[in-house]
Amino acid sequence: MAGYADVVLGLQYGDEGKARIVDNLAPGYDIVARFNGGANAGHTIETKEGGKVALNQIPSAIFYEDKLLYIGSGCVVNIETVANEVDKIEKLGLPLKDRLKISSQASIVQPHHILIDAQMGKTIGTTKKGIGPCYADKAYRMMGDRIVNIRTGDLYDDPDHFFGLMEKNLEAATKMYNLDSNFDFNKLKETFRKIRQFIEPDTLFISKRVRGGANVLFEGAQSCMLDVTKGSVPYVTSSNTIAAAAYFGGDLSPNFHRKTIGVAKALMSRVGHGPFASEFGGKQSEDYCMQSEGDGPRYGRSVEEKYDIDDLIKSEDEFEMSKALRILSSEYGTVSTRPRRIGALDMVQLNYAIQMNGVSELAITKCDLLNEFSKTSKGKVPLVTSYELDNEIIDYVPGSTSAYYRVKKHTEYFDAFSEDISELTDASQLPQALKDLLKNIEDQTGTKVAGIGVGPQRRQYIKF
Repeated sequence: MAGYADVVLGLQYGDEGKARIVDNLAPGYDIVARFNGGANAGHTIETKEGGKVALNQIPSAIFYEDKLLYIGSGCVVNIETVANEVDKIEKLGLPLKDRLKISSQASIVQPHHILIDAQMGKTIGTTKKGIGPCYADKAYRMMGDRIVNIRTGDLYDDPDHFFGLMEKNLEAATKMYNLDSNFDFNKLKETFRKIRQFIEPDTLFISKRVRGGANVLFEGAQSCMLDVTKGSVPYVTSSNTIAAAAYFGGDLSPNFHRKTIGVAKALMSRVGHGPFASEFGGKQSEDYCMQSEGDGPRYGRSVEEKYDIDDLIKSEDEFEMSKALRILSSEYGTVSTRPRRIGALDMVQLNYAIQMNGVSELAITKCDLLNEFSKTSKGKVPLVTSYELDNEIIDYVPGSTSAYYRVKKHTEYFDAFSEDISELTDASQLPQALKDLLKNIEDQTGTKVAGIGVGPQRRQYIKF
């Protein structure tokens, strides 16, 4: 009578709409759990009234009051972020007492991690949330006689001792990196007292629940192409993001795995540096999107919304066209606010992600944006169908980052549609051109499309 576990994860470079899919699937599960990452993951879900709630640490199924929310040991926890999110959620009339559980084996993002990240993470464009340095200290374990990997269970068991160690870690880091800090640990201690009730000391908590019949939906933070091992190093996140990581990071045996649901966008995007084979405009687009001004992006939403979208969308220059697509699809980083680099749906990359994660079902979001291609100079929907690397056709994602940068894309074009599909509720109502495209995706990947997004709102999802 044991339960099972399913995994939802993004198959591209992030912002595929994972939280929306989790929110849609959550009624069929007893527990929704996070297994990796920390406050660098921005998941946005919609309220019943049409408002939006952005979450960085707490799992996305907050609106289902009968669901347990679990933050696994593979995550890194920012005390202040969790406390702020708890306040935000409870102000919506959604109590979290006895619903939210945090693994006692999850590592704490300490003040010095955030300072180091702001100093060291500029080149690869991190979110400056201290995630990488926290995972690094998890591997270091100790520096001299100081424990640098402090976990939620340590603070739960002996807060005075381990907060004292945090202060020593901060003092050592400020000297090592020549940083300034005037951090208020008394405030952090008070904040921790508010969230201590959510720490789960039982390290077999999830296992016992599933063995007793509960079903778990694991929610991936970031996406598989940003995996610290499988992605294009160094332009990756600091944790393992692939489906297999759900089990060691989510504290459950893989014996209970049932299926993996992959989420992809019909219009791809990527935030930050790194190879992006299907990118419109290539290196020019990457350089443009990564320019900064002060503490923020030079070409953010407020700048680009002043552009003439009608002229841009018709441009024969892919780079100019991509600006219009970014504005129309609101492709800006949830956490970083940076403009996302835009590209065509890449079937080579998608097949790589599907095979690596054992994906059995696809959810394809932002299909409503495909009608914008009817306004472009070609009037067709582009699909990258193969790669060329050093004059050889390949059907895989290169393991070398420099090799991936050298890849040339081969693109095929499919019939576009001009209809607005955002109010459709049934698959039979979809334009034939879109049906044909989805069938082509199924044929190329050997994977069933289980549903599509036809707009940003909660209700704008069509199940197949």
